[in-house]
This record gives sequence, structure tokens and C-alpha cells, in this order.
Amino acid sequence: MNRAKGMRDFLPPQMIQREKIFSIISETYREFGFQPLETPALETLDTLKAKSGDEIAGQLFEIKDSELAMRFDLTVPLSRVAANSSFPKPFKRYQIGPVWRREEPQKGRFREFWQADADIVGTASMRAEAEILEMASIALNRLKLKDFEILFNNRKILNSLLDYFGIAEKRNEVFRTLDKIDKIGYRSVYETLEPILGEHAGQMLPLFNLKGSNDEKLEELEKYAPEGVGEIRELQELFPNFTFEPSLVRGLGYYSGSVYEFKGTGSYKGSFAAGGRYDGLLELYGQGAPAVGVSLGVERILLLLGEDDVMKTYTQAFVATLPEAYNEGLKAVKALRKEGIPAETDLIGRSLGKQMDYARALRIPWVIIIGSKEMESGRLTLKDMKSGEEKPAKIEEAVKLIGAK
Repeated sequence: MNRAKGMRDFLPPQMIQREKIFSIISETYREFGFQPLETPALETLDTLKAKSGDEIAGQLFEIKDSELAMRFDLTVPLSRVAANSSFPKPFKRYQIGPVWRREEPQKGRFREFWQADADIVGTASMRAEAEILEMASIALNRLKLKDFEILFNNRKILNSLLDYFGIAEKRNEVFRTLDKIDKIGYRSVYETLEPILGEHAGQMLPLFNLKGSNDEKLEELEKYAPEGVGEIRELQELFPNFTFEPSLVRGLGYYSGSVYEFKGTGSYKGSFAAGGRYDGLLELYGQGAPAVGVSLGVERILLLLGEDDVMKTYTQAFVATLPEAYNEGLKAVKALRKEGIPAETDLIGRSLGKQMDYARALRIPWVIIIGSKEMESGRLTLKDMKSGEEKPAKIEEAVKLIGAK
């Protein structure tokens, strides 16, 4: 029977790799004082549609004959919780979990996918952005992803430009088109927006395609958007490792200020982490508060890391025994587990050869053998499966050696 379209099964080697990634990200988030939070897979339609935007609203997995749908991200559920709870401020939370969007699956894009989010609720200071960007950079580096740049913009600059030229009512059209600039290029964006912006196109659109240093681009835009430019300059003092990109929009409708993407600069040119500030979102669900966050795209990160050298099991030692030595094998397994070493033994009653084949198939690094020779001598044979080296040892010696590796 087939799986649901756009959904996947994760076999043990894949889950081991995913769990390692989750662990690295979680540990990094915790180092910065973030706390775990879990929210339901289902939310009310009103909650999800409050500020999602038309595109996301059309991608919801709605539950028939109910007012419920699957969550499309982890930010909206957080906002609902934070707006109706009393936490010491700032409230710093992280969550790693699946979200669902009803869109056409393609390479690296699924209907069910995992996000690793971290958000700060309760401060409008750019200190929060600086901390989020530094933390996400460290997490990505620990995942061995180093070839990336951070593209940064501020929605206040985009909104101020539209206000300055008196075309605020065309905000959605302009933002939707700008958001495609990576795919269709500046020339196509210009050609699409020129008839919409009319006489303002020639003056306004080049402002989304500025070249030069961050300071040069900010200076060019300051007269149009002093507040947004001021916030970016404040961030520069705290975290200068970003590229100011005036055309960056980010598609979600709830962003109100900073928006950013972590974009590959090596062979992969796409983004694998993104986020922004959404100061107005919480008040839709209860008590308002400023908020900012980042989301690491787990699926894209895994695609970049590949599956070379993926572990097939957590087991570090397999105890292979003759049937009559099974009880001795259990003693060895228990001694290993007591020291926190993942270990197992044969549960089928196979020959020693078949047991060795099993250990090789799962790439288990150590095998303890208890055969006729070992039963006579009272010592085990410890085999390093990578080098093929064998040596006799007592249980205690074997446990110590495996634990040291």
C-alpha cells in the first residue's frame, strides 16, 4: 500500500542521522537559554488563518466537517501560547517538530517537513536579532555547514518606500513579486512591477537592486526609511556578519520588521534557514508582545549533508555466542549496558557466522565472541570490526576498552 503523497517513512539510519541533527540544534539552543515547548499538530482555522497570508491559507490541510487544520509552521502556535500565558520576559523558546502544507511535492520539498525553531518573545531590541543570528550561525557550523551568508532586510524599509511613493495599497502585489526575485531575476521583477507602479517605477525599483557595501546601500535608503535603516545600523554594532539585501521580503504575512535568510554560497545556492520579527502577531490571539525568531529547515539541511557515513544502529557492541554460552553472553551485555554502552546479543539462535554477518550489516564497531575456545579459557574474544584485530579479554577489560573508544 502506498504512502500519502508528499509524506515519508524514515528508516533507522535516516532517523539516527535526524536525531543527531536534532540533538546538535537543541544543545545549541539550550546554551543560549532557550526552553523547550511543544504544541499540538492541530490548530483552529481561525488561529492559522489570522495572519498567514493568502498563499499559506490555500495550503492548509483542513479536517473535514471541523474548524481544525494541521499547523503550517511553529510560529503561529507559539504566538497563541505566549499571548495567553504569563512567562518571565523575555520568553525564549525552541521547538523541533513537523509541520504540514498542502503543496506540490518536489525535490527537497514535502507536504510534511520538520522545522527547528527558536524565538524570543517580549523585547523589541535588536539585541534579540543579534542573539538569534549568532545562535543559528553556531548551530549551522556545528552541523558542518559553513558555506553560507546571511541576507538581511527590514519590512519597515519596504513599507516606508511604498508609503513614500504613495502606493501603499499595492503592497501585496509588490511584495509577492519581489519575493520571486531569486527565481525570476531583477529584470523580470522590473517588467512585472513597472505597469503596477507606473511613474514611480523608474525611481523606486532600482532601490531594490542596490549594489555596494551595507553602509552604502543604507545611506541610499535612509531618506526614505529612517526607522528601518536605523534598526539595521543598530544590528551592525552587535552582529555585523550579514549582507543587507533591500529586495528580501519573506512571504509570510505576519512579518513586521527584520527578515533574514541563511543562503548557501557553495554548490547549493538556496536558503536553509530563515526568520524575522512579527511584533503584531501575538495580539491577534490575546496579549500582545514583540517577538522575533528563526527556523532551521531540517529537510534542506539533511539534503546538503547527504548520507555518507550514516550510522545504521546505535549499538556499539554485539555479543556473539554459541547456544550453550548464551547466559555468559547475557552477562557481558548487561555489563556493557551498565556502563552506558549500547549492546545487544543474538535473539534467534543463529550460528556464530550468521551473527557476525548481522554485526557487519549494521556496522557495529565491536563484537565480543564467546565460542568453544572462549568457554574453555574463560576469556572472551574482543574483535575490532573496523581493523579486524582480535584480542582475548575478560568482560571487565572488554567493557573498559569499548567504553574508552
